[in-house]
Amino acid sequence: MIFAPSHLPSPPKPGSYVADLALLVVGGSAFLIGLILWLDNAQGGLTGNGLFKSLELKEWVVDPANAPLYPSNYLFYPVYGALCQVLDLLGIFAGDPRRQITILNALSASLCLGCVYLLVRTLTGDRLLALLAALFHISCNYVLFLAIINEDIMSSYTVMFVSMALAGVWFAQPTAMRVAVVSAVFTIGWLFEWRLMFPTLPAMVAALWLCERRLVLRFAWIGLFLAVMFAVTCLVAWFWWGHDEAAGPLDLIWTGKAVNSAWGGFSWAKFGYLWEGVVGYLLGIGMIEVLGGPGWDTWRYTSSLWLLAVGIVSLVMLWRVRADSRAWSLLTVFGGTLLAGQVFNLYSQPQDPQMQINVMAWLTLGWALASVAAVRRWGSRGRMAMAALTVLLLAYNISGLVPFRGADTAWQKAIERFERETDPARTVFVLHDFDWLMTYASMHWGQTYPGLETLSSPPQETPRFKWIGFANDLLRHPGWSASDQADAMRREIDQALDLGYDVVAVRLWATSADDLKKLSSTIADGASVEALHRMLHTDFVADFLFDDPVAGAVHRLRRAPGR
Repeated sequence: MIFAPSHLPSPPKPGSYVADLALLVVGGSAFLIGLILWLDNAQGGLTGNGLFKSLELKEWVVDPANAPLYPSNYLFYPVYGALCQVLDLLGIFAGDPRRQITILNALSASLCLGCVYLLVRTLTGDRLLALLAALFHISCNYVLFLAIINEDIMSSYTVMFVSMALAGVWFAQPTAMRVAVVSAVFTIGWLFEWRLMFPTLPAMVAALWLCERRLVLRFAWIGLFLAVMFAVTCLVAWFWWGHDEAAGPLDLIWTGKAVNSAWGGFSWAKFGYLWEGVVGYLLGIGMIEVLGGPGWDTWRYTSSLWLLAVGIVSLVMLWRVRADSRAWSLLTVFGGTLLAGQVFNLYSQPQDPQMQINVMAWLTLGWALASVAAVRRWGSRGRMAMAALTVLLLAYNISGLVPFRGADTAWQKAIERFERETDPARTVFVLHDFDWLMTYASMHWGQTYPGLETLSSPPQETPRFKWIGFANDLLRHPGWSASDQADAMRREIDQALDLGYDVVAVRLWATSADDLKKLSSTIADGASVEALHRMLHTDFVADFLFDDPVAGAVHRLRRAPGR
């Protein structure tokens, strides 16, 4: 094997792989499911995206024949819907897709561990290093986190990682069969999550170009790769043709998700978010904040130095075997995904774990190569040192989950307090769209969009959750001026008051303009946020109602005197 030193044991018989794969897939699943039960927080304290995905997914569990398809997640809903039906039959979180997604994500992550093991063992011939690489992979903060919450990225990431691993090994000596298989697996991956296409497609094409010396075959392999990708897309589109919201192959290849939205666009501020996203992939920050440690900057630099060291060592290792096309294949597939992905992330949300998990996949391979270097230099002591660092990383990132524990139970009790202290039939809530009250109220009272279009005079039981979103128009109308944003929100609050509702602001009234800017910085400029904050405190006054230990300060709004 090209990276294995001569004194390492030769690969054993293929049958010996089975026990290790069983350990990783079955043992990894049990470990992650145990963390899920311990965490008691299906959202993970990240976003409410998983909750809203689960509400859409429930249609595929209850009535798949009439459930709508979503082009940007074309395979996710049908596949996860069918798997949730299996979990229902097994009595595992029956009827609760919000938590069932966490179980399916744990299983997906465990399958990915098996793929990591096979990749590293194929490259190095070293069983222990392959197991160590798999352990390192699940120890990385974002991988561990997304494996146990209900975000929708883990299954698509696992399929995409399989395609990258196959390409990293096979594209060194491409054949028609190898190119076709990689393309098919790659396409299935992005059909689960559309945006995963963009970082890896140019990397795949570049690897086929660089690793094939004959010009005619370069074009042939790239043409075959693109042809199979299109053929698989056509096949999937044909299979669902006639279903509600079915899409054609061209619509699947370009869905335009988040393009020209509040999330899209380049700005200097996103370079700072990019740094946070990159270093956060490796190290979490939770326990440092809770324990009052030295702060995020210390851990930002610690993670940066760790990443830099792994990157340098792995590049040196690949350079030493540059005569072997596998070195170029691995470098191009994983390194190309990194470079293209970070450019793509600068347009979108570079600090989001979902945006970094596939882009940072190079780190596990880099850690394996660094481990090979450590074993070559220091023998068993080098192996033990790398294992110790991996275990330390896992322990630290698990400790970082502690601040997020118990949120599901805590918010259930908070919703019960709100039902006692306020009457949802007579109340319109004003809150930031990213506030956790919005997420959990949607879960317990039913999902509704912000706005008052369906409101009549109180009491109105349906919808039970009635709310005005601070960031709603920032998201829907990013081109509006600051004064337009403020005028729109003022009209909504006035309308609710005119209808006779209690207008209750949760946490929002007591939040400073600077904190609101930080909370909204990825979607809006500071001027718009300042205008909204100023409008609230100029045109309205607030009476303190109560301070909820979970949701924060609650105020009732009324018009300012003289309005």
